Amino acid sequence: MRELIVAGDTAALKTDKGLLQLFEAEQIASNGKTFPNGIRKDKYGRPVQYRLCPWKSYSVDKTNAATYQAKDVLYLCNPERPSQVRGVPALQAAFPMLHRINDVCDSEAIAWQMLSRLAIAIIREEGAAQAYTESRADPNKETGELEGDLATRLTELDYALIFHGNPGEDVKGIERTIPGDNFSDSLRTFLRLLGLPMGLPLELILLDWTKSNYSQSRAVLEQAYENFMQWQTDLEDFFFRPLFEWKLAQWISSKLIGNLKSIEAEWIKPTFPWIDQVKEAQAQSEKVKRGFITHGHVCKSLNMDRTEVIERRVIEVTDAIEKAKQIEEQTGEKVPWQIFAGLEPAAKTLPAPKAQDTEADDEDENDKEQEDES
Repeated sequence: MRELIVAGDTAALKTDKGLLQLFEAEQIASNGKTFPNGIRKDKYGRPVQYRLCPWKSYSVDKTNAATYQAKDVLYLCNPERPSQVRGVPALQAAFPMLHRINDVCDSEAIAWQMLSRLAIAIIREEGAAQAYTESRADPNKETGELEGDLATRLTELDYALIFHGNPGEDVKGIERTIPGDNFSDSLRTFLRLLGLPMGLPLELILLDWTKSNYSQSRAVLEQAYENFMQWQTDLEDFFFRPLFEWKLAQWISSKLIGNLKSIEAEWIKPTFPWIDQVKEAQAQSEKVKRGFITHGHVCKSLNMDRTEVIERRVIEVTDAIEKAKQIEEQTGEKVPWQIFAGLEPAAKTLPAPKAQDTEADDEDENDKEQEDES
């Protein structure tokens, strides 16, 4: 999956040993007109053969390339056009922005280095000449290394410095505004643009949620999760499902399992990240009550199997009831068993009214109605 995102595509060869041989994008090599871009397609654009190359010392060995049929290769690609042969890296559009961010960080680092060498600025008449006479030769520099006489001179200042000047002379301290005033805002803007091709908001790039509330966090995660789901679907369709069917056919042929007339496979993908667990649990509970989802869907969203959850709950509830009975036998006090299973005790309900009391209440109501009518 990393190779698919970074390089744009990747391939996995099904071997006769039942294992997979992974190939990087560079190993799917071209061979002129026969294999343009390393893949041969039919007239409808369907891949029929792949040309895969081994590695040699420092590069791909195209001279020893081998041809494999499309049915033996799992090819992972996320093309942007139907006629596109090879995949494009997901962050291809962000490369110029990466260069800009690198330049901005370099310029700030250079500013740090330059200002760290300047303590004060002395503005006075004929300052350059006077500075030269007040300085001494720098033993660590040679004239040929840097241009200008002042570049080879050194002036040492004590920690306590008093400047006595004539009218027109001035001493000005160097303001170290590092980084620049708008550096943080500019870098945040660049990083936000950097995540657009991947559908990643700034909060996920920086892992910083200090400036986000719950609603905003939920919205940006929904945006990112839509993009994640697309990548998960591609990975399932082009890799995991064909791989599962291939391995299943091998198990049937080797009689590890019987010949199945039909099979149903369910793929449990990574779940949505939780922001506020209390609110999320309340929302899931309301959906189950109103019939929008099932208890199995909720368990699946938590990467758990409903059958396993139910079996464990049965064990916990049974054990809790036994513990409550033991306490009642030992002390005579009846203790709610729910507290031993992590559940809230059931609320006590008032006994239902007796039948005769109900009839008496009805007679009283009828008498009251007759009095009101009279």
